[in-house]
Amino acid sequence: MRLAVRTLGCKVNQVESDALVGLLRALEPQVVRLEEGADLVVINTCAVTTSAEADARKEVRRARRANPQAFIVVTGCYAELVPAQLAELGADAVVPNARKAELPRVILEHFGLPADPLTTPPNEFWGAGERGLLNNWVRAFVKVQDGCNAGCAYCIIPRLRGRERHRDSRDALSEAKRLLEAGVQEIVLTGVRLGSYKGHPRGVAGLVEELALMGAKVRLSSIEPEDTDESLLRTIARYAPQVRPHLHLSLQTGSQRLLKLMGRRYDKDYYRELVMRAYELIPGFALTTDVIAGLPTESEEEHQQTLEFLRELRPSRVHAFTYTPRPKTRAASLPQVPIEIRKRRTHEIIALAQQLAAQRIAPKLGSRVEVLLESRRGGQWVGHTPDYYEVLADGPASKQGQTVWVRVERLEGYTLIGPVEAVKEEPQRVLLPMA
Repeated sequence: MRLAVRTLGCKVNQVESDALVGLLRALEPQVVRLEEGADLVVINTCAVTTSAEADARKEVRRARRANPQAFIVVTGCYAELVPAQLAELGADAVVPNARKAELPRVILEHFGLPADPLTTPPNEFWGAGERGLLNNWVRAFVKVQDGCNAGCAYCIIPRLRGRERHRDSRDALSEAKRLLEAGVQEIVLTGVRLGSYKGHPRGVAGLVEELALMGAKVRLSSIEPEDTDESLLRTIARYAPQVRPHLHLSLQTGSQRLLKLMGRRYDKDYYRELVMRAYELIPGFALTTDVIAGLPTESEEEHQQTLEFLRELRPSRVHAFTYTPRPKTRAASLPQVPIEIRKRRTHEIIALAQQLAAQRIAPKLGSRVEVLLESRRGGQWVGHTPDYYEVLADGPASKQGQTVWVRVERLEGYTLIGPVEAVKEEPQRVLLPMA
């Protein structure tokens, strides 16, 4: 069975796509690219912006053109929003988020195979990775939370992902233990609103600490500023770099007025104090963030406030988005900034982000950095530093899953390049195939 999987959007979608491949083992899938000819195509969509929606439609059309006889299944947030439209574009089955756990059954029954407990997600946290296919043998995503109760004025995600649900920490830790025993080195905790996690008595900080004590390297996916407290910062600091000294804290705007108008649950002072405290407590701390350009009613002065705030925060990476009205959100009914102004402001944020990134990465040149080796690309090792810079390294004697020291000799964009100098002395696990 030739299987092509296309995943758009967030890391939660990636977790779910990886898990689905594992749950389809009865088909003995050979994972191929979309253009290589597939019997089955699964497209996991996003709907956070109109651009994401356009990408979803394009992928469905492309899948049908490239694979006219394939069984095409579309799921994810855009499938929740417009299932009929996706069917018209060429999808044979549309499975919205609310029914995503039915994906294995829908697919297996189409190919005449029965669903059974081994092909059923083990709990409501669709994407629980104990049966999932890892994107490599080194890093695994563990989903511990889904849904969002925040209700930001511009955001459609609560409508598409539902109310918050939290995975029991014992279940998550059991999954992590199996992954570590299989040779995984780094656990990435993920969720739609990860910081709200309530499955552990001490929240996400407690779960991070238990994972660290199990010997895992731990990374957090995107987390909301208001959910990030002193306890979490101190936990990261205590175990860094094993717990990765990097946080992705979505800012969205540097305007105090717009933060309140958009329903964000923090203000500039809180965000500033949080980031400065992280720089103070956590060795080698790196900040990445999201910014939306041209939110409804945004003035030119408020746009400049965002730029100035970014200069103050010194993020290593900024993901800039042009605001697009989302259906049935409060922001969609507010006065809109003209699209040409929104796009111009996006370009200005991107230009500043590149300057800030260059300033942050420049001191890495000539330095010795810790790197977890993940895969090979064009004869070089690919990995990431604890503070989440991509690294290309030469070192043919090195092994996947090793943590090594790399001497940075060149910089290309956000990527560090250089030779492996030594293996970092730490307990090594034997990389075994997943059962």
